[in-house]
Amino acid sequence: MRYLVKISIALLLFLSIPIVDAEAAPTMAFGYLANNSGDDNFDYLETIFPNSFANSLKNIFDINVVKPIGVNKILKKYKMKLEKKYEPFELPELAEKTNADLFIYGNFTPLPDGRIKILLHLYSERSKRLFTFTNVGRMETEIFRLVDRITDILLNFMDTKRFYMTQPIVPSSQIGFFTNLKSEDLNEFYIPFLNSKYRVSSFQANTLGDDIDEDNIQIFKSISTRDNSYDTITDKRKVKFLTGTWTGERYIKDVKAARKLFQKHDLYYQKTKNAVLHRLYKTYKGRMDYLIVVGFNSRHTNAWIRCIDLKNKNLIWMESNITGDITEIALKMIDRMKKGTDKKPDK
Repeated sequence: MRYLVKISIALLLFLSIPIVDAEAAPTMAFGYLANNSGDDNFDYLETIFPNSFANSLKNIFDINVVKPIGVNKILKKYKMKLEKKYEPFELPELAEKTNADLFIYGNFTPLPDGRIKILLHLYSERSKRLFTFTNVGRMETEIFRLVDRITDILLNFMDTKRFYMTQPIVPSSQIGFFTNLKSEDLNEFYIPFLNSKYRVSSFQANTLGDDIDEDNIQIFKSISTRDNSYDTITDKRKVKFLTGTWTGERYIKDVKAARKLFQKHDLYYQKTKNAVLHRLYKTYKGRMDYLIVVGFNSRHTNAWIRCIDLKNKNLIWMESNITGDITEIALKMIDRMKKGTDKKPDK
């Protein structure tokens, strides 16, 4: 059963590579933050938000920024215009046309009590990765506080540690681990969590041997969940399904089947991924609140983390370059879990 669960989760995750070139200041282009409210009175925020993010990042980070008006001007050369919404597979062409290393766009939804929900997408042309996250805060006088907090999230993510966390994980939580540790090393890793009153599920148990090594665990480094994700993006222009007068009926049938599989399991895979998480949550309901993937290097002196809240089916914690021996890494994880992110949502 554990093996089947591992295979299912593998459908969600992909390899990860650096997001920007450290030797050159990247160009970050900003699209609109689309108004999802249906109320035209909020349309002015569609450019206010991205312009504010651009100004904040430019003041803190060594980047070149192109605001929506500039992006639109560039796209007009190609007889295109900046849209309010993009499918992930459209982003490689958009980044190429605007000569952007990073492209940011998203949407916002006004909520009751003067709050607002912002969903932001950050696409890296070099790594072909899309980082998506949500944040809720107050509008009006505190809107720039929300801008500052989201700017901090972007800066933390673009740092070498790739840190992102939405909430603490309190002791007594039921957690399941999926790692490339085995036997005594896995037991050594579990002990600090048990001593800190976390309940460790039997998701991986203390298997004496498995096929998960340093190379295999890399498959789990990127993840796509409902609102927060770090995922691989396919450039659909590079996928060819060749047909012509030279093809027979059987060949055409096979090409149609292949195209359908590609669309379902690559371009429009989000529903499938959410379904896998839902099955996992139902299978372990009451016995696992969080699934934490921890990838160790071969010497077990460095680790990275991906954590899913199985109840809301979301990525809530992502961090890289945690150093130390196995016990030290576990203790650093526990400290982070208890502390959570430094930036708290507006009440």
